[in-house]
Amino acid sequence: MSKEENYKTLTSDLKIIIIGNSGSGKTSFVNKWVKNEFNEIYKATIVSEYSSKIYKYEDKIYNINVWDIAGQDRYAAITKAFSKNTHGCITMSDVMNPNSLTETLAWKNILDETELLCDGGKIPNVLIENKVDLVEENEAKNISQLEEFCKKNEFDACFKTSAKTGYNIKESMEKLISIIIKRLNAYSEKNNNLNRNTLAIDPDKHSEKDKYRTKQSGCC
Repeated sequence: MSKEENYKTLTSDLKIIIIGNSGSGKTSFVNKWVKNEFNEIYKATIVSEYSSKIYKYEDKIYNINVWDIAGQDRYAAITKAFSKNTHGCITMSDVMNPNSLTETLAWKNILDETELLCDGGKIPNVLIENKVDLVEENEAKNISQLEEFCKKNEFDACFKTSAKTGYNIKESMEKLISIIIKRLNAYSEKNNNLNRNTLAIDPDKHSEKDKYRTKQSGCC
């Protein structure tokens, strides 16, 4: 299917932001997922970088818009600005930096205080510990401490990844996208049920107050 044909059957656009400290590998993570590329040369993101990818989930097509947000502390205000209308988030840490995991909480708090999903809950957020190609294999695969940190701090899921080798890049993005879509579908279904129930009300069987409420909600 061509890109043009994909857009004709597009279900929705989803916006995902990537946040975390500078140097944690956010840009490399995005490039690996979107283009399957890895560049050894480090270049700090200035403000933000944007990428997109057509993604099929079950029988539907989505356009995933990925915003790679600059990681310097002075850009916290920029993070707030670019988090508007976000559907999901990857929060990135660096396995080689002992403080990096704890510092993800500052970034998560910025997002939690700024934006909510349409269902009123926090934005789906997957915690990543990146660069595991630089540590021993046993350490790279041991995820128990990361899972404990993830659960304690209310991330939706966690992965150890390598933007260089591609380890868990696809899996972590698939997990986030599936969480987003399930939340959006549940919200849509709930609203549809509420609308159907409202339309099923017989105003003649209710009080004057109920009739007024029914009219206010768009019935009849």
